[in-house]
Amino acid sequence: MLFTTLLFTCGGMGVGLLLGIIGMIVYGLVAGVQPDMRNAYRHVAIPVAIAMGSLAFAGALTLEFRKSRP
Repeated sequence: MLFTTLLFTCGGMGVGLLLGIIGMIVYGLVAGVQPDMRNAYRHVAIPVAIAMGSLAFAGALTLEFRKSRP
């Protein structure tokens, strides 16, 4: 259960960071400014990782309770 949660959290961090970087590049091109890439971590990657980890933990917990009930 914890391994699954950790795996989904790491995957969410990677996907969130990729989407954040792409978003910052698009924003920089549209606005004509040099974007601050730290925002990709702060405002996209970390919240996505927290959300994915929470959902994975809740899903794994639900499956464990279903399996343990007769």
